[in-house]
Amino acid sequence: MNRLRSIFFALIALAIGCASPTHHRLRFENGIVTITASAGQLSVRPKGGQPLLGETEITGGTIRFTPQFPMLAGETYEAIFTHPAGQQTTLEHTIPINAPAPEVTAVFPSTSRLPANHLKFYIHFSEPMERGNITRHFALIDRTTGKPVAQPFRETELWTEDGRRLTLWFHPGRQKTGVNLNLDLGPILQPNRRYELKISAQWKSQAGVALKNNFQKQFTTLAADRTQPNVKKWKLTAPDAHTRAPLQIKFPAPLDAVLLKNLITIEHTNGRDVTGAIELSQNETHWKFIPKNNWPAATFRVRVDWELEDLAGNNLARPFEVNLTAPNPPEFAGPRYFKFAVER
Repeated sequence: MNRLRSIFFALIALAIGCASPTHHRLRFENGIVTITASAGQLSVRPKGGQPLLGETEITGGTIRFTPQFPMLAGETYEAIFTHPAGQQTTLEHTIPINAPAPEVTAVFPSTSRLPANHLKFYIHFSEPMERGNITRHFALIDRTTGKPVAQPFRETELWTEDGRRLTLWFHPGRQKTGVNLNLDLGPILQPNRRYELKISAQWKSQAGVALKNNFQKQFTTLAADRTQPNVKKWKLTAPDAHTRAPLQIKFPAPLDAVLLKNLITIEHTNGRDVTGAIELSQNETHWKFIPKNNWPAATFRVRVDWELEDLAGNNLARPFEVNLTAPNPPEFAGPRYFKFAVER
């Protein structure tokens, strides 16, 4: 009898052991969390955070949790399985990052000499970058004094759709004379000084990988520029017919790199666009248009939209700063055209 009693209790202990959560296999796999169990509660959360929303399924002795949104690379998550008897099994897992380190691939203006009323930079990245509160990753250093410039950046984030180009603005209210921020804090840049724009390597891509290196752009400042661009001072070199040689335009001073690629177009005299590619060089003072097909012998025209700006925000229609007490006569707010002939 005693032997039968011992076997009976051993079988009960074995059954309890098989039902114990320590024998359940909890795992993260391909963005889904599973455990080998036919009953119980499974939840997943960022470590120390709130449970994720998602769908739980029980099929074939397996409980499967699929989050509503993908788990983030580089983030540590906790999976918690509660057995019907009350015991818990937990597992921590960090989602691996499988992405290259982002780099700053270009900054425009490319020149190292900027007017003291310069307005914005275009910063290009090799990978889509993390958004939100990005100004904490930037600093502007006055190298003449060795001190950082206080509150230089406008906090509005302007990104291209692919997340690879940021328009970083100096605050216009400090760069425009006579307005409150300019009077209270002073202009951001002073003429004839050396500055350094710094980007921290702590900034991460959308995949969670930090910048490969810290980045710096050094520049010196010139006098403030309050003169509008003048198309009459541009120098145009026409191509030869029956070639794909570029149409070239040279400017007296650098212009806005992004607007140069969007606001100058080549047209047939009937207004139909000529298809081709645009290249910029010589610190955005040299514009080239390479046609998709050979130039025919004909007359064409260059269309320049009035919104084209220089580095200080002066456009073809008006300067960035307008004296409201003695305003200049308004300029024509429309495109400028000039013709050129492609000859044999």
